[in-house]
Amino acid sequence: MTEQPTATQRIAETIRPAMLQGLQNADLGGPSGTQHINAWADWIAEAVFHTVVQPLAAERDAFADRVDTLSEIAKRHKTDYLDAVQDVQRLTARVTELEAELAALREPSAEPPTELPTVPTAD
Repeated sequence: MTEQPTATQRIAETIRPAMLQGLQNADLGGPSGTQHINAWADWIAEAVFHTVVQPLAAERDAFADRVDTLSEIAKRHKTDYLDAVQDVQRLTARVTELEAELAALREPSAEPPTELPTVPTAD
């Protein structure tokens, strides 16, 4: 199994060939040398950005998206849980009412049964 190069190694491998070719026999003294060195510094910064910073920024953005998604899911679950708790409380209260009603229907009445009024018939 081949070992993956580190970020530093990847940057060096990106920069080294161009620097060796571009700096050989270069006059680095005076204003033109300063301009040449500044151009190389800009190029190195761009290479570092594309090799390290940009992938990290993309990873950070993807992570932030996942956190946002999970936060939204957690909020929905909290709301759904609170709704479920209210439903349980409401249903528990209704069960208690129905059990009391059933118990009252099962108890023998202390009053004697009353006769139902008779409906006159048309003969």
